[in-house]
Amino acid sequence: MSRVATAQNVESVPVEAALNVRFVDELSPLAVSPDGQNLAYVVRGNHENKLDLIEQARTGVPWHAMRADIWILNIKTGEKKNLTARIASNWLPTWSPHGGLLAFFSDRDGAGQARVWIWDVAKNELRRVSEVDVRGNQIEWSPDEKTLFITTVPHNISTEGYAKILSSGKTLPNTDDTRKTPGSSIILFRAAPISPNAQATPMSDPWNLDLYLRDLVSVDVSTGRITWIVQNQRIATYLLSANGSRVAYSRAKNFEIAGSQQTLFDIVSMDILGRRETILASNVRLDYDGAAFSWSPSGAYLSFRAGGVAEKAHDCYIVNLKSGKLQNLTHLDPQLRLQRKAETPLWDSKEENVYFIADNALWRASVNRNSATIVARIPNREVRFMTSDSHNGLWTTDNGKSTIVVTHDNFGKQDGFYKISLDSGENTQLLEQGQCYTCGQQDHVTGIRDGGQRLVYFSEDVRSSSDIWISSPAFRSPRRLTHINPQFDAYHLGAAQLLTWSSVDGEELHGVLLLPSNYRKGNRYPLIVWVYGGHTLSDRLDHFGLAGVGPFNLQMFATRGYAVLLPDAPQHLGTPMLDLAKTVLPGVDKVISMGIADPDQVGAMGHSYGGYSVLSLIVQTTRFKAAIELDGMANELSAYGQMGPDGTAFQTSISEQGQGLIGGTPWQFRERYIENSPFFYFDRVQTPLLIVHGSEDKTVAPFLGDEIFVALRRLGKNVEYAKYEGENHSPLYWSYPNQSDLCNRMIEWFGRYLMARH
Repeated sequence: MSRVATAQNVESVPVEAALNVRFVDELSPLAVSPDGQNLAYVVRGNHENKLDLIEQARTGVPWHAMRADIWILNIKTGEKKNLTARIASNWLPTWSPHGGLLAFFSDRDGAGQARVWIWDVAKNELRRVSEVDVRGNQIEWSPDEKTLFITTVPHNISTEGYAKILSSGKTLPNTDDTRKTPGSSIILFRAAPISPNAQATPMSDPWNLDLYLRDLVSVDVSTGRITWIVQNQRIATYLLSANGSRVAYSRAKNFEIAGSQQTLFDIVSMDILGRRETILASNVRLDYDGAAFSWSPSGAYLSFRAGGVAEKAHDCYIVNLKSGKLQNLTHLDPQLRLQRKAETPLWDSKEENVYFIADNALWRASVNRNSATIVARIPNREVRFMTSDSHNGLWTTDNGKSTIVVTHDNFGKQDGFYKISLDSGENTQLLEQGQCYTCGQQDHVTGIRDGGQRLVYFSEDVRSSSDIWISSPAFRSPRRLTHINPQFDAYHLGAAQLLTWSSVDGEELHGVLLLPSNYRKGNRYPLIVWVYGGHTLSDRLDHFGLAGVGPFNLQMFATRGYAVLLPDAPQHLGTPMLDLAKTVLPGVDKVISMGIADPDQVGAMGHSYGGYSVLSLIVQTTRFKAAIELDGMANELSAYGQMGPDGTAFQTSISEQGQGLIGGTPWQFRERYIENSPFFYFDRVQTPLLIVHGSEDKTVAPFLGDEIFVALRRLGKNVEYAKYEGENHSPLYWSYPNQSDLCNRMIEWFGRYLMARH
C-alpha cells in the first residue's frame, strides 16, 4: 500500500509538472463490462479543456471531454490500451447489456459535431452509428442491444440556432422585437409589470434552463435510423426501464421563486411503442440536474428523491406506474441535514424497498408499508454514499445480506469504507487510511456484478493524485489500477495536519495546515492562507493539492518553502464579512503560536467567493503582507445588478438566498448590502493586492474586477490587475499559456512580499 516513491528530491514542483496533470473524467462514470473483466474510463489533460458553454452548444463537446481519450483496462492482468488513440474528443463509454459493444460519444469524424460511436469488441473495430448531432451526457442501451437512446439537437433547429437559443434565452423565433430597424444590433429585454393582486411573481432566473432543451431519440445500432421519442423539451436526465418499454425523464420547468436557484421539474414517463406520455409528478423540487430518480427492477415503480437548495426534508417518493399513485414513503423531519446533492434512491432485487441516505445514516423505505426506518447509523461517522450495481440497485455482498457504504470522519477528516448488515444494522470498519474516496468523480464507488466480490473506487491523499483502485469487499489487499500522474513521484511533497482553534465568538473551528516540504521543527516559514467563506475547508485534509489541481495545487507553494493554511470559515445571515475576520484571524494566530508561521510574513489568497473573502479580510486587518484575489467581487450592490447576455441574473440568487447571506433585496436590506461590501472600506487597505480576472467570466462579471482596481488605484493603493483575455470564471479551465502565466505570477507576487526575509 506504499504510495510514496522511494527516491524523491526536495526541489520545487515545476509549474509545468503541476499543470500537465491528467484526470479521470469526473462526468464519465467508470464503466465495468458485464462480465467484470474490463474497465472503460476516460482520461483528459488539464490544459485540454475550455469552459465555453456556447461552443459546447454549437459542437456538443462538453468542456470535460475536450481531447479526452477512452482507455480499456483488463482488470485481471492490468493491461491497458488507449482505445481512441488521441484522435479528437471521446467520452461516456457505455457497455451494451451483454458486453460485446461499447458505445461512446466523439467528434472524431471531423465534422465538428458530437456523434454516437461504437466499439465492436470481437472485431476490435470503431464505427460511427449515426450522423445525428448529439447533445447531452447520457447513453442508454435497449435490453436486446439493437437500439441506443440519446439526446440530440432539436430536429427543427440548426446547430447555430441552438447555440443562439442558449446564449440569448430565446426559445421561440417570434420573440424577436418586431419594431427592430433593419441593420440594428439591438438586443431587447422585456419585463412585464405585475399588479399587486396578480398571482404571478417577478422572476430573475440565475441561469438559462434552455441548457436542457433537446430531443430524445432512439438510434438503430445496425442502420443508424433515428426515431424521435420526445421533441423540443428541457430534458435534464432520462432513464430506460429494465424491460425497455418505457423511458422516464425529468423536465426542467422553471425556478420556484425570484432570487432562488431552486428548480422545479416534472417527472414524465413515455411509453416508447405507443408514444403515450404520462406526467408522474409535477412541479417537484429536484437538484439542478434532475437526476435523483430510478426505476424499480421490473419497471412497475419509479422512485425519486426531493432535492435542491430550498428543500429541507428531502423525502423519498414512489409512483405506481399502473395506478399513477404518488406516495411519500418517508415523511422525514425537515430539519434533517443534507449538505450535498440528494443521491438517487437504490432498489433491492425484490422490489420491496428503496435505500437512501439521510441525517448521516443509511435508510430503508418500504414500498408496501409506506414507511422508512434507519438501517444503520455509524458512531462518529457520516454515511455519505451507497454502493450501486450500476442498474439503480443497491450493491450487496454476503449473499445479499450486507452492503458497503462510503463514510466520512468529521473529526479525523478522512473517508472510509464500512460494511453494513442489512438485517441487524451492524457495521464493520473496512478501510480508513487518511485518504479521500469521494474526490472528483460523480460515481465514487462501483460494485462489479460478479457475486459481490469486487469494488472499483477512487483514492487520493494530500501527496498522491487520484487513481482508480480495486478491492475485494474485505479490503485486505486493495490494488491500484492506474497511475495517472507519475510526474509527482519525483518530488517530496508537503505533509498536512489538522488544527483546532476557537473563533472570536468561542466557536470551535478546524483547519488544514500544509507544511513546507522542507519543514524542520523550530523554524518559522511564510504563511499563505487560502480562504473561502462559508466552507469547511478542513474537509480537504486528504485532497491532493488541497485547494485543487493544476493552477490551484498548493503543493507548488509548499515545495517553495511556504506553509499554507485552509481555515474553516462559517458565516451567518447578515454578517458574512465580519464573520470572516472572527474565524480566519484566530486560525492565523494558532499557526504563529505553534512556532511555524512568521507573523510578519502572512499572505492571503482565494478564488470566486474566496476572492470576496480575501477582500473582506484586508479591509479589516493589516496582518496580511500580500494578497491575491481571483475572479472575486467587492461590491454586493454592483454584483446584484450583473446580467448575462441571455438576460439571466446569477448573482441576484447568490445575494438573496445563496452564499452571499444578505437574505433579501437591496430595497429590503440596503445597509446590509453596504456593510458586507469590502468596496466601501477600501480606504483602509494597506495590503499589496494582485487582482486576477478572466475577461469572459460569466459567473462573476469582469466589470466587478475592474471596479476593484479602479477604486484602489484612485485611493493610491499598491495594486496590480492581471486580466486574462478570452478566459471564463475558473483558472482550472483556462488555456495552458494563461495557466502558466498565472502560476508564475502568483509565485512571484508572494515571493516579492513574503520571501524577502527568508
